Amino acid sequence: MAVLMTLEVPAGTTAQYDRTREIVGADAPPGLIAHACAVSDDGLLIADVWESVGALDDFVQAQLNAAFAEVGMPDRTVRISPVHDLILGTGKEPNSLVLLEAFGMTSEVYDGIAAKMPSHAGSGETHPSVLTCVAVEPEGIRIAGLWASEAEYKEFAANQLFPAVDNPRHFVLRIWPVHDCLLAQSRTPA
Repeated sequence: MAVLMTLEVPAGTTAQYDRTREIVGADAPPGLIAHACAVSDDGLLIADVWESVGALDDFVQAQLNAAFAEVGMPDRTVRISPVHDLILGTGKEPNSLVLLEAFGMTSEVYDGIAAKMPSHAGSGETHPSVLTCVAVEPEGIRIAGLWASEAEYKEFAANQLFPAVDNPRHFVLRIWPVHDCLLAQSRTPA
């Protein structure tokens, strides 16, 4: 089962990240579907979609832990959640990382909202994002998306997302500029 992994690194720098990428290599490791590193208000946020927890663990143990140690990457918070929906959209420029957390939302509620949105018809082949990953967590739904711009995401939210929501819930929306992105050549939905 595919997983969404987010890694928040307060005080992490783009120089540390860039050096880490040099150490682990430029090619997508086996099992990686998508990777994005964004510059947050206080450091870095990394969001990955992996084919499985096993593939992620293999990469972390074989390469990432040693690379982080070598560059002195600060303490970080990792969250790993099962993917409920993965949309490979029509967007081409992954310039903004959008992270939306909808507390108390279930996968069934998400499916009901998605069913009302034109961009989710079929397999989402007309979705305007580069990629949208919906993960299920004990506290609700977590959505990570790659978009051309913050403005493009906000237009999508105003025109499709918000009109489809019948019962507004508490949510947290964060958007950051993408520093680096890697999309596996053969992206396949979860």
